[in-house]
Amino acid sequence: MEIKRIAHRGFSSEAPENSYLSFALAAEGDFYGIECDVWKSKDGVFVVSHDGNMERMCGIDAYIPDMTYDELKNYPFIRGRKRLSHPQQYLLPLTGYLSILQRTQRKMAVVELKMDYTTVELREIVGLIKQYGLYERTVFISLYGSVLIRLKEELGFPTERLQYVYGAVFANKFIPVNMDLERWLMENRIHLDARHTLVSRGTVMRLHEAGLMVNVWTVNKREDMRRMLYDVGVDMVTTEYYYEC
Repeated sequence: MEIKRIAHRGFSSEAPENSYLSFALAAEGDFYGIECDVWKSKDGVFVVSHDGNMERMCGIDAYIPDMTYDELKNYPFIRGRKRLSHPQQYLLPLTGYLSILQRTQRKMAVVELKMDYTTVELREIVGLIKQYGLYERTVFISLYGSVLIRLKEELGFPTERLQYVYGAVFANKFIPVNMDLERWLMENRIHLDARHTLVSRGTVMRLHEAGLMVNVWTVNKREDMRRMLYDVGVDMVTTEYYYEC
């Protein structure tokens, strides 16, 4: 079977997450896609960061939407795997990530939308993706169902490349995928991207019967990857490591 590995925040076991280097290393590896997370700065620049606050990665208690990109770009990453083995990394604009994907021939851009973006803002993001020739190679994921619906209904973005993120907030972090969510996904033709501990073989089978795919995160152990692929039967695994299975 073809194993579709998604590099979680880039190849983040080898370089600080969501950095230029983590994306560049993932682009050289045998990954199906490369995932990033997108926020919007105070002056309208889309930037790549998992957290809205810069404390964890940069050591500064500042919220990205409250700062300009000129302010944000001056803070180096002070954390991240193998940080001291590489040149200093900084917060990256979305265009920096897209430029790396543009140089690959087939890898998918997996863009997590971390804010409840308006239709206008989504049009800006899609416009950037089109500028880099990546429209046909982009998957949008988000824990905001409203954002995915806007992409689908207002922008006509193909639903086969929309995934709903489940299990990323405290309210559902420990609650398995339920039938209500499955029905919502089926009704809206939106695929699933869930915490791997919350997905059962039954859910995967029902979504597959409805013509939907399942991506799971963050699968960082070889045994979990094998279980997800061969026992649970998911379509994609989002991981920080590269394992042969």
